Amino acid sequence: MNAGAPFPGRREDFDSDAAWQHWRTTEASQLQQLMVLMVQSNPELAKFTPTDVAPSFQTSNAGRPGSMYSQLDLSTSMRHSSVSSRRSMFSLNGDPNNGGNGFDDPEGDDVIPIGHHFTLIPPNPKKFYKRLVEYCLISDLEVMLSPEVDDNDEVSLGILSPAHIELINECALRWRIGHSYRAACFLDLVKQFYERNDVPMECIPEALQNVTKVIQETDLELWPVQDVRFFL
Repeated sequence: MNAGAPFPGRREDFDSDAAWQHWRTTEASQLQQLMVLMVQSNPELAKFTPTDVAPSFQTSNAGRPGSMYSQLDLSTSMRHSSVSSRRSMFSLNGDPNNGGNGFDDPEGDDVIPIGHHFTLIPPNPKKFYKRLVEYCLISDLEVMLSPEVDDNDEVSLGILSPAHIELINECALRWRIGHSYRAACFLDLVKQFYERNDVPMECIPEALQNVTKVIQETDLELWPVQDVRFFL
């Protein structure tokens, strides 16, 4: 951040100094907490300088960093998401895999160089995050459409399973995906699934709840410009 590298963010990504300073302060605090948790999970890290530290580390369940970064994660609204019967949810003729996915290649031409080679962070975090959410949605839709699920069984309008929500949030945490992009990305994907008749209209308001909650916590004027454009 101090060097003005494209990743995880820089002044040019925000409309105002106030938005930049808000993000910068929040990001620095969260990164500091992550480093503390890393040292707590592996005290040996405290003995080395940053250039000597091995890129991989282990975390225990008691020291999961998600708790300090997940106040607006996907699980917040989806843990108590609305439900519907499978019959009403999938009375459409859509197939999650029918006709291709229509999504961008995460390794496309508009890759944003992150400036470093990280072990746990892909070369284009946001595009890889979107692809991850897409795959999780497709996988959970396939489960909902499987013979093991009765037509009268209740299914979540949030679609994602608890296991996939946890996976997505863990990746977002380590890939430094902000809550604004998380919410806008999920809404965009659900919209695309709806346009392909893969999910019913009822899933759209469910996805909008994520965006509404993020806006309540962080004013739209404080969002990164790219996230605002993606949302609008």
